[in-house]
Amino acid sequence: MAPASEWIDSVAAAWRAERQAARAKVAMERSGRTLVERVALGIALAHLRIVDEQSAPGDRVRVRVSVPEQIDLDNLRLAPGEPIRLWAEHPDEEDAIRGVFERREEQSLWLMLDRPVDELDRDYALDPEAPELTFERGDRALDKARSALANSDLARLREVASLARPAKLLAPITWKPLDEELDEVQREAVDLGLRSGDIALIWGPPGTGKTRTLVEVIRQRVARGERVLCAAPSNTAVDNLGIRLAGEGVRAVRLGHPARVSPALAALTIDAQVEEDGAFDLAREWRDRARAIRKQAQSTSIGKGTREDVARQRAEIRALWSEARSLDRDAAREVQNAERAIIARAQVVLATCVGCDHPMLGDTQFDCVVVDEVTQAPDPLLFIALGRAKVAVLAGDPQQLGPVIIGGPAVEAVLGSTVFERLIASGAPSVMLEQQHRMHAQIMTFPSRATYDGKLRASPQVAAHTLEDLGVVADAARSRPLWLVDTAGKDWLEERTDFEPAGSLNNLPSFSFDPSTFNSGNAERVAAEARRLLSRGVAPTDLAIIAAYSAQARRLRDLLRLERAAGVEVGTVDGFQGREKEVVIVDLVRSNDSGEIGFLANTRRMNVALTRAKRFLLVVADSATLGDHPYYAQFIQYVDEIDGHGSAWSDDAEPLK
Repeated sequence: MAPASEWIDSVAAAWRAERQAARAKVAMERSGRTLVERVALGIALAHLRIVDEQSAPGDRVRVRVSVPEQIDLDNLRLAPGEPIRLWAEHPDEEDAIRGVFERREEQSLWLMLDRPVDELDRDYALDPEAPELTFERGDRALDKARSALANSDLARLREVASLARPAKLLAPITWKPLDEELDEVQREAVDLGLRSGDIALIWGPPGTGKTRTLVEVIRQRVARGERVLCAAPSNTAVDNLGIRLAGEGVRAVRLGHPARVSPALAALTIDAQVEEDGAFDLAREWRDRARAIRKQAQSTSIGKGTREDVARQRAEIRALWSEARSLDRDAAREVQNAERAIIARAQVVLATCVGCDHPMLGDTQFDCVVVDEVTQAPDPLLFIALGRAKVAVLAGDPQQLGPVIIGGPAVEAVLGSTVFERLIASGAPSVMLEQQHRMHAQIMTFPSRATYDGKLRASPQVAAHTLEDLGVVADAARSRPLWLVDTAGKDWLEERTDFEPAGSLNNLPSFSFDPSTFNSGNAERVAAEARRLLSRGVAPTDLAIIAAYSAQARRLRDLLRLERAAGVEVGTVDGFQGREKEVVIVDLVRSNDSGEIGFLANTRRMNVALTRAKRFLLVVADSATLGDHPYYAQFIQYVDEIDGHGSAWSDDAEPLK
């Protein structure tokens, strides 16, 4: 087995290549395409007008910008929390303002900017920024792991993560569940998490209560007097942990940019807790005085007089500037002291993996780090978190979405394989949660067989639950909780967008260009199936539609505008991991004569799509196109087995009266 240093070197090289790919992607999008093209692609916005401005934590400013009606924000490829650049004349201008996309509000966006906008009464444009901070902190974490002293906690974790030495468990301990509703396997997983001698693994298939199990691990460790760092690669996953912890009486603090944190956790953010601290009022008073003094200095002119008079006036102005700077330094020091005190008091600190290198933490070390959704974290990001603790509990599912890698096959081969997956394969201490609490048994059975060796079982509370239990009218033509609408023979052939956007900044295109696969026939049928479900009494907020391709999702949004306004969600697989709905429609899109299925062959993505529904899952697919692939052949065989194989020829999915 290769030494840990060789493994780290290979990861570092791949990380550098990924960074270059990310930079090249942003540069190509900015310089290789016009602004009109970028707007049509959904990667930029133009003709933005600032309609509201508010102060925000950390001397930032929050602005709301209006977006022209002809730009469809449903197709914006920018997620809340992502870095942006707001500019007026050119995206690379020195006056461009960096910030973070916060949220959408109808036909406007809220942005959190690092500084105020100089001119409010003008048009602005917006482009994404490369996540340089992510790569810098990943580099730093790898350097730290490489140079860790042999007897240090980080060196021990490095050796286990690189498979240079086996993971170990501590001696059995006695503990009493705080959450008495945990099932038997969840309790086994908690026990493993409490006995971790270096790295312990909790494998959480869909709906098995992985996050709930981790919350118990955290609460038990806090009850033992330990301090715990809770991390995940995404803000959403961190917030899911935080929301569950918030009601359990744990002293917690959430690090991170306020725009990236769920509103449900706003009170736990370090910024909010500092504002509640008495020191903040003093710091704000000093900053207000500093601003007033600077304004006085700027308005003071040097009059005529003797040389001594001029020198005295200049000295007075310099003294004003010096006093303002001194007040700013004192205010910053007061806030910094408050931040350190809050973190020192916290039993649990919540942050993304990147946020675990937050300057506020300084040299803070924790007894344990718990990392959720770890199978989405490339190794450099995981090591940011590992570098903060004595032992680790890692939780994830290697059969769901992995890290997003854009650097090509060679980089994917290194960064696409995570520490969790390699440790599972090596036989490291782990528990796989087996009882799921989401899906009807007939929805669960196929992913269990195809992906989890048949190990999943449905809890009694969900095994037989149906839409009818919610008062939804029965549909005799779709009589099983899992139903396939087979489009074979319909000639609803897929297409691929192959046009380029045209227009000008004064005449923005009303469409979004999306180089992706779509299927108009499928889209019409999915929209009809959605309306049929709603006519049966399904609540719009209980229905989600997952399209395999982004171009198809866009068409479905267009077809279901009224339904979406009422609460129906339409999106792609990436936006639904970790989520659930009572009813899900999955559109697999592909239909061609050659049996080409593209990235539908990535069964991890399909596993996510097929495991979001609780009571009813409807799949629209062409069995003639998909049937040659073993995974989909098994799926078709299963729906035949449960008598859930319908045909698009049988009806037109008319609404039920």
